[in-house]
Amino acid sequence: MVSAVVNKILKYLPGIGLMLVVGYAGKIVANFVPHSEYVLFAIAIGMIVRNLFPLPSIFAPGIATYELWMKTGIVLLGSRLVLQEVLAIGASGIVLVVIEIAVAIAAAAYLGRVFGLNEKLASLLGIGIGVCGVSAIISSTSAIDAEEEDAAYAIAIILLFGAIMLFLYPALGTLFGMSDLAYGYWTGLSIDNTAEAVATGFAYSEAAGNIATVVKLSRNALMGVVVLLMALHYARKGISGEVQNKAAFLWSRLPKFLIGFLSFSLLATVGFITPAEAKIFNNASKWLFMVTFAGVGLSTDFKRMKAGFRPFLVGFGAETIVSVVTLALVYYVIGG
Repeated sequence: MVSAVVNKILKYLPGIGLMLVVGYAGKIVANFVPHSEYVLFAIAIGMIVRNLFPLPSIFAPGIATYELWMKTGIVLLGSRLVLQEVLAIGASGIVLVVIEIAVAIAAAAYLGRVFGLNEKLASLLGIGIGVCGVSAIISSTSAIDAEEEDAAYAIAIILLFGAIMLFLYPALGTLFGMSDLAYGYWTGLSIDNTAEAVATGFAYSEAAGNIATVVKLSRNALMGVVVLLMALHYARKGISGEVQNKAAFLWSRLPKFLIGFLSFSLLATVGFITPAEAKIFNNASKWLFMVTFAGVGLSTDFKRMKAGFRPFLVGFGAETIVSVVTLALVYYVIGG
């Protein structure tokens, strides 16, 4: 029994160790580049390692854990943000979040019809772009009885544009002279995967990263509702199964780390977590994010991103529309 547990742990160590090395290498490089954040270097080094050198399969299990470290880091991040800050950002952003989701789904549906995609692939793209990337696509695939091939296409497109935005957004934010608040909102509203949204926020500044995280979590919190509505839509059309227990469905789709984040924020608000303890949690979250960002790069395999020309055009069009619309909304509601 003990040996089985030890063997299971040992299986993950090579990949986790590689993520630590890559992430720390990103930190070292950033020290030599003025006014830069280590995030982009950690991801870029990870991408280079993954795509230029054949990685032995022994690293795969550990690298696949990067989302666990991201979620744990987000939970610990809650200790730094008192609940009033979280609710203020969430409350002011909820209307923007709803608009963003509606725009993403509508844009993907319209462009899907224009380019002749099947309806479910367009829906997966819309949900992935609008809500929370790969997680939303995986949740929706079974909910609307979509084909696995459609899910693979949608995921590949989401990963491709996530990689592009990691490097494009910080440059655009600097070009536009955006404040940390505006950039954080824009990033949290428009980037699909949580890991990429958090990384892109922190690539601009720590303050922007905090804001992007909270706004992105507001989108994630609506995943269950959006997937449920999409499942009901297809069920009414008679091309997917009925949803029997709506409450259980919503709970199964709710990102559980969101509850952990809010719980830590509540504990910090009532003083249960002291400033000294919050500092320890904050330092731990930074290390966890370092591992996460390295894992994002090491998980980006460009050879798998051949989703076909028409789905790519639909994804590109929908991503561009969401990016432009959310940027305009942020400037209108929040300012630059």
